[in-house]
Amino acid sequence: MVMAIPFLNSLRASLEGELWGIGKTNAIHIYNGLGIFDRFMPLDGKGVIPMLDIITMLKDLAFEKGIALPHSFRAALLLYLAHINERIGYPRNKRGFMLTQHVAEGNALEPTVEHYLKIIDALGGKRLPDTPALCVTEDEEHKFDQNNMDINKPYVAFIIGAQYGPSKCWPPGHFSKLADKIATAFGMKIYILPGKGEENLAREIYNGTARKEFIEIKSMDVRDLKVCLSKASVVVSNDTGPRHISAALCVPTIVLLGPMDERYTQYPNNYTYQICKDIPCRPCNSKKCDKNHECLKGIDPEEVFLKLKGIIESR
Repeated sequence: MVMAIPFLNSLRASLEGELWGIGKTNAIHIYNGLGIFDRFMPLDGKGVIPMLDIITMLKDLAFEKGIALPHSFRAALLLYLAHINERIGYPRNKRGFMLTQHVAEGNALEPTVEHYLKIIDALGGKRLPDTPALCVTEDEEHKFDQNNMDINKPYVAFIIGAQYGPSKCWPPGHFSKLADKIATAFGMKIYILPGKGEENLAREIYNGTARKEFIEIKSMDVRDLKVCLSKASVVVSNDTGPRHISAALCVPTIVLLGPMDERYTQYPNNYTYQICKDIPCRPCNSKKCDKNHECLKGIDPEEVFLKLKGIIESR
């Protein structure tokens, strides 16, 4: 969603009519304050009924165009069944027959931001700057402060999991060692921010620390996560979604790169600091590692701490 922002801003500027969005209710908070959509239609759940409800609404509203931004079969099917005249997207995953306009793509690997901006080219629109930027609204900040009165600044935020799979995750013991180094050197709080299903991983990291008085686990929804990241001094993250949120909020973000090819996520940003190990099998883009996970095990906590130390002292 973050890497789609340059495309959405370009689309918004190119339209004379209204721009509506369809997606998950909890995720739309990422776009709050940007003024991208005129209206938002929630599509929650994976069942047939939510899908049919949206299709009925789309038919009644008679949209001129529909853009299937995700590559999923479902995204194109939604526009197809709603009988929207012009249906634009990439013809991946055997969904080309449901689209009236295919966005061409080459064989070479390209950054995701560029991948989305090519849709603007196909529509004949004008590209706007290609750096994703987010904001926090007053309402979001107020609600966060009410719900998290115990959070003390300054602090470092840890993003410890990855929905993609375990191959993207820095070892828990490495996070524990880094937390102790930060607490000892700066006396700063460290907030571990687990995603859904990552609570046990967060507890393992916490249990592995010696300076527990400085460490705290905080589970948050997307809205509060965005605000929490915006207030952090530094974010240390696996190569996963929240790393893009914090960087787009102009927060220094140290990204621990594992199996994925970093060219997918390249875009202009002065707040992203990538650390990776140059080993023969990287990048493999695999969800599970069968080679002892050396790409992430080899990133030493001391190396990450020195990078973090330099960021904090320079600020």
